Amino acid sequence: MPRATDPADDPALGEEAGNVEQIGIQSIETGLHLLAVIARLSVSGVAPMLKTIAAEAGLHPAKAHRYIVSFIRGGAVERDPATGRYRLGPMARQLGIAALQNLDVVRIGNAQLPSVRDTLQQSVALAIWAYHGPTIIAVEDVRRPVTVSTRVGEIMPLLSSATGQVFAAYLSRAVTGAMLAREAGDTDPAAIDARLAAVRTQGVGTTDGGMNPSISALSAPIFDYRGILVGALSTLGPAREIDTSPTSRLARALREAAAAISRELGHAGGDPA
Repeated sequence: MPRATDPADDPALGEEAGNVEQIGIQSIETGLHLLAVIARLSVSGVAPMLKTIAAEAGLHPAKAHRYIVSFIRGGAVERDPATGRYRLGPMARQLGIAALQNLDVVRIGNAQLPSVRDTLQQSVALAIWAYHGPTIIAVEDVRRPVTVSTRVGEIMPLLSSATGQVFAAYLSRAVTGAMLAREAGDTDPAAIDARLAAVRTQGVGTTDGGMNPSISALSAPIFDYRGILVGALSTLGPAREIDTSPTSRLARALREAAAAISRELGHAGGDPA
């Protein structure tokens, strides 16, 4: 029986191979869309039910269930036997970790976080722009009786978090526009523009109790060799201990630490303000 030929292996089928690449495999695309829906619905920390996943994905529940069964077998999805809810499984988490580890900002930023924490004597976090917005991907906590921290995987708001302000200030509206519009509500657009302009001028985003009245935070941008924002270095702690003034010692030290990471990424910008 002749072996099935992969079009990519046969130069004579070059044109057909090109068409195959463009056509793709619809079932795989549908499955990936379903995984993205599960990931998005899980952001709140509550795993979704099948009917919710199917509705968000635009699939009949029976069809969605068939995909999910295959994903469970492959480890991409897992089901909580107590609640019947679904979440991303170990294989999906492994893929996510592997993808993140290939980002230079993650590799270099992770290596620097412990020393930044020791220098600032405050908890520090590294964030990147991921599928759903500014996402915390690494945290180093300072040792103290009561730890003030954030958690890995947390998605930060653009306006009420110092981390989010950095992404809103330096990324294009083509990237941030939809999320920004949802958060802005009735806020005067001019006021938002002025706040983000101040972040760019000061080189740091700040919040005094934006997400928690007892916690203050600062965040500074990290740039790559192209001068493009690729991450944010943030510090947070008890409001009574965090001086969020852009000219404070803490703000200067944070900017310097973010600039050092940027230089390792090849950024040739000037010294931090």
